[in-house]
Amino acid sequence: MKARDYMTSDVITVGRSANVAEITSILKKHRVTGVPVVDEKRRLLGVVTHEELISIFIPHYLTMFDELAFLDDLGAIEAQTMAEIEPSLFLAEDVMATDLITVKPETSMMKVAALMLNRKLVFLPVVDDENVVVGVLSRSDISSAFTGAASAASHGG
Repeated sequence: MKARDYMTSDVITVGRSANVAEITSILKKHRVTGVPVVDEKRRLLGVVTHEELISIFIPHYLTMFDELAFLDDLGAIEAQTMAEIEPSLFLAEDVMATDLITVKPETSMMKVAALMLNRKLVFLPVVDDENVVVGVLSRSDISSAFTGAASAASHGG
């Protein structure tokens, strides 16, 4: 079981100048959890997931606290934050994650699954030797790989 056998090869990507409003629309329209950000040659530059999009709207200092009960009302912070942020002003290159974990088409699905679970990834870009995006793997791709393998094994296949 290799990444190439389960990856989605028709990858929806964005360029570094796509704005957050456009990216949000793409995620919603295509029902994907994130998109690779690529250059003109489809080389991977970063990824934008819902997590990066949400983090734009959450003041940085709030992410340092596990328990927000000490704040009676976040309404004032929310109103100020929402008033200050114009989604179309933020570009993919401003918000993308760049500390990327990628796999090759020949990577085993066992390694892919371990990476996704251990690093809490929602999707994993598959790149070739030139760092060109050739596919993506989602958690559902991994589920399919293992449930399909289990099914085949139980049916003597």
